[in-house]
Amino acid sequence: MSLLYPDFLWALLLNIIPIFIHLFNLQKHETIYFSDVSLLKSIEEKTKRKSQLKNILLLISRILFVSSVVIAFCFPYKKDQKIDLLKDLNKVGIYIDNSFSMSRSYQNQTLLESAKDDAIKLIDNLPDETKYVLTTNIKKNNKQYFIDNNEIKKEIINLKTTAQTLTISEALEIQHEQLNLEKLNSFWFTDLQENTLDLDKIKDKSIIKNINILQYGSSSNENISIDSVWFNKNNRTINNNENLNVKITNHSVEEVEFQTKLNINNGEVLNQSFNKINPKESKEIKFDYSVSEKGIKSGLISLINPPNNELLFDDKYFFSYMLEEKFTIVNIHQGENKSNKSIESLFKSVEKTNYKNIDINNGITIQDLNAELIILNKLSNIDKKTLQLLSSSSKRKSILIFPSLSVDVDYKDLYKILGIKSSEIINLKLELDIESIDLSFFKNIFSNYNQNLDLPYFNKYLKIQNLYNPINYINLSNAEPLLSKYSFKNNDFYFFTSNLSREYSNFSQHALFVPILLRIKEKSANDITSQVSINDLENFKINQAIQQNGNIKITNDLSEPTYSFFPLISSSSGSSSLYIKDMIESTGHYFIYNNDSLVNGFSVNNSKSESKMAFSSSKELNTELENLDLNDKIHYWDIKQNKYPELIKNNDKNLEYWIYFIFISLICLILEIIIIKKLT
Repeated sequence: MSLLYPDFLWALLLNIIPIFIHLFNLQKHETIYFSDVSLLKSIEEKTKRKSQLKNILLLISRILFVSSVVIAFCFPYKKDQKIDLLKDLNKVGIYIDNSFSMSRSYQNQTLLESAKDDAIKLIDNLPDETKYVLTTNIKKNNKQYFIDNNEIKKEIINLKTTAQTLTISEALEIQHEQLNLEKLNSFWFTDLQENTLDLDKIKDKSIIKNINILQYGSSSNENISIDSVWFNKNNRTINNNENLNVKITNHSVEEVEFQTKLNINNGEVLNQSFNKINPKESKEIKFDYSVSEKGIKSGLISLINPPNNELLFDDKYFFSYMLEEKFTIVNIHQGENKSNKSIESLFKSVEKTNYKNIDINNGITIQDLNAELIILNKLSNIDKKTLQLLSSSSKRKSILIFPSLSVDVDYKDLYKILGIKSSEIINLKLELDIESIDLSFFKNIFSNYNQNLDLPYFNKYLKIQNLYNPINYINLSNAEPLLSKYSFKNNDFYFFTSNLSREYSNFSQHALFVPILLRIKEKSANDITSQVSINDLENFKINQAIQQNGNIKITNDLSEPTYSFFPLISSSSGSSSLYIKDMIESTGHYFIYNNDSLVNGFSVNNSKSESKMAFSSSKELNTELENLDLNDKIHYWDIKQNKYPELIKNNDKNLEYWIYFIFISLICLILEIIIIKKLT
């Protein structure tokens, strides 16, 4: 006979209680002398024998009662001696899919618990000397050495669901490394979600000797999930209306009524929405709100007890963004420049915008460049010193360039970092090409313009030859670019090939001037939402140059953190990358501190691939196995159809011996009552 939970045998120490009671009943009493005690001696002798018998029987019954209850809780069973499958194996791999989809229920038990039970049955039917490796979706917990049957049972019993997922090819490679690159003899317990089935990506089929895949399924595959959140505009402002969009998907076959709740910074913003969603459809719902203070905003969207919902992990969605008090714009010019007035009148009229003009003839400093948007307006020379100042500031920034169209300009250093081979001044009157405008960049700006629109003209511009392909947002009527975006060292360069001088263009007086420059300002904002899937955690970039000197820490709460760690950091060109791979296991908000100063924050969400209730069928899997010539190496078992490998199936009847020990304990309890009544 074997025990499923042998560690509980420590409870046999409770037998010391009836032993103490027995010893207490054996204590000696005071002797009193009488003249004639023959009758008393006779009575005493009979009573003593009866009492001794009673005490011994009570001791035995109580010890049997305690022992039976303890052994019952150890879950005893007897190994089936007839099983002789895989007896030659001494190393076995076990993979248990502990992703969130395995938290669905079937026959009053989660799929994960069923898989754990079956894995333990398998282990109990293999020889005691068998060595194991256990693979789960939590990569950092997968041991790179073999463990025995008792240790793997403990790990299986303690296994919990996780947001992390593995595809079949990933699980195979991990387990191959765990087995010291030996061929796989494995049992895999999974629900085979479609997004994990990638047999075609197995690099080396020869590493597989024999894999048994056991698929678990639920009787109901209903779910409703929060897929994503986004704002209509890039930049966030204080005391202004924000438009937050939330995408909800109904994965069930029935219409669902649901309530959605918005909570920002633990009550700074509270809002809710009631909606209906059709089966197998997605719906966008909107929240309008405003905030009154700057700083990090940590938002949570949650579904409140929706019906037809098998999975709960995707009922919450976390997002964060940084709200600056003001947006700073610096216009750098050279001497007197009449076009400054057009730029200044535009941006000084925009709320929460800090605008300033700087004459480069008076010199510039790093402090001057502490801005989100920097305009280089008709500078005759953009040298290395200026470019170094632009890239040395800790803030991520956008640089808008209106070039000088004089023949004596010197842009060779600028062209070098942007990948521009050469430029040529062209004197030709051309209009802006409305058909060339990138509508994904200028969203909602040009939707109302018609073909008869009076377009701005340009009679002088730079013809650019690029070494690489920039992003072109607007062209001239001859297909030459008018506005392009280049990137260098975390900065975006918006390059107009003409400028705002009235002798060359009427663009600064045209109706398109305002929306185009405002969209560039909006795209330059640093307050975009920060949200990442837990499966995509690699590096988190912040727009500051910091070093890990023991002061940079990431925590999971502002006031009472329960988890924190010190990330590895690499810094260059005014920005830093924080290495967070395998450091975060749960969703939520995370905050970056430099000593006691809050630097930034980000939010982590579960993988949305788990939300879709789509699972591979036996037909699909077997067809793919046959097409890839893997049907002799990988074997499929449908647990819902009660199809098990023989090693697991034959053990089902043996795991019920605990009930006999419960009966024994009840019999002992009844015997104790009878002994007390009859022998008293």
